[in-house]
Amino acid sequence: MSGSIPQKTAAGILDREDGRVIPVTRRPDGTLRKERKIRPGFTPREDLTRYSNQSIDVIRPAPAPTPSSSDNTPKSKAQLKNEKRKAKRKEEAAVVETQLALGITPDPSTKPAKPANVPEPSQEQEKSATATEGVQESVDPASLSPEERTKKVRVLEKKLRQIQQIKEKIEKGEPLEKEQVEKASKLDEVLAQIAELSI
Repeated sequence: MSGSIPQKTAAGILDREDGRVIPVTRRPDGTLRKERKIRPGFTPREDLTRYSNQSIDVIRPAPAPTPSSSDNTPKSKAQLKNEKRKAKRKEEAAVVETQLALGITPDPSTKPAKPANVPEPSQEQEKSATATEGVQESVDPASLSPEERTKKVRVLEKKLRQIQQIKEKIEKGEPLEKEQVEKASKLDEVLAQIAELSI
């Protein structure tokens, strides 16, 4: 037995003539752990064989293979669109990385890839944002239907009320935000548009 090579178990335990030991190992910081003796009869969890009931193993079917990416299932339009979008972002990011690596400043014409978790504003959000930003461009009142005209007048009257509230705040001496000051300065435009639409 003196010429035999010590057998290593799954847990890393060596069976030697003088007993079972965990050999010297290196810590992540570079220092060495001492060799440790294992008491007789101890079996680490890694070396234990799992119990399996043979009668159940015969009945149980083999695990199904995992679906691969080369599946023949058709993809929906949205999935295809998302894949194209991701591929385009990866290409743009790769171009920017190579330009930065070469010391070239990226072209402002090429848009940098947006983070995936930032949602883009929907059309409704954009419409509401433009409605609150300020007075809309004047539209020819003759081309509008009566319903559209009344809607526009209501919107303009609401803006007029907001401007009047801001004017009251100014008279009281309350501090105003930049947007409020801009809105208050558009009083004449709002009145002119109301006059145009009410004709």
